[in-house]
Amino acid sequence: MNKFDRVFSILVLLQTRRILKAKTIAERFGISLRTVYRDIRTLKNAGVPISGDPGIGYSIMEGYRLPPLMFNEGEAAALLTAEKFIGRLTDKETQAYYSNAMVKIKAILRSSEKQALEVLDDSIAISNTQGDKGKTYLQDLLRSIASKQLLKMLYTKADGSSSERKLEPIGCYHHKNNWYLVAFCQLKKDYRTFKLNRIVNLQVLEQRFDKTHIRLQDYIDRQDQSWKKEHPFHAIEIAFTPAFLQFAESRKYYFGFVEQNTENGNVHMKFLNSSLEIMARWLLQFGDQATIIAPLELRDRIKVLATQLYQHYQ
Repeated sequence: MNKFDRVFSILVLLQTRRILKAKTIAERFGISLRTVYRDIRTLKNAGVPISGDPGIGYSIMEGYRLPPLMFNEGEAAALLTAEKFIGRLTDKETQAYYSNAMVKIKAILRSSEKQALEVLDDSIAISNTQGDKGKTYLQDLLRSIASKQLLKMLYTKADGSSSERKLEPIGCYHHKNNWYLVAFCQLKKDYRTFKLNRIVNLQVLEQRFDKTHIRLQDYIDRQDQSWKKEHPFHAIEIAFTPAFLQFAESRKYYFGFVEQNTENGNVHMKFLNSSLEIMARWLLQFGDQATIIAPLELRDRIKVLATQLYQHYQ
């Protein structure tokens, strides 16, 4: 990206945030902090009313706005693709909001871009993805997060029992076809993760909270690190025959696929997985068309499972 395009993009980005830190700009455009400071100075010299200093952040004076921007064909296509995902991954209320927004976006496109989107609309499909259907409270949660309002929730736990919680929400994320809420639980005095499809009833209270909580991504990273410490990964190597390779290919990423190569006519795949039990049960379906190279514990476990299966049908 040349300097003119970058400086203009920074100006657009500044209009999307109340305060934008130099570090955020640097990471977004892959530039140094020194370059960010020079670009901000360029905008100021051009008469853009930017306030703020290094280390604090920058903001544009209230009321200053660029005229409406046009989308190029690539940006419009990306938005259309996102619409397809949202149709699969969110609830009906969120889908309706996004569809309405897309109508407004399409209304300002040039004729050539509209024509291109009409073609693409029937040429992009998202399959094998299931979103939460029915009432998932996603929009209620997003509104409460933005306004820092307390939540009162009746929740069904994994064991089937119910509990009532008062929560300070910090964020929502989607993982493996499910939406989750991360919130500070006033009952447990700690952060907790809740599955949206287990929420029985949700109330957004008028009461607000002022406490500054952990960032959502930091919480997710911390949970991942904690899980990895408790569940060390095993280096696994499997040799698949060409006849059954297509079946291994279709599921390999679910089991921590790392790399593969061909040796003596077979395809050797390497995995990193924390559960030898899960790997053994997956490999059992391949019979003698998959050979465990390492580790030896995985070989021993699949022998036990195969024996149990044989005895089960005797």
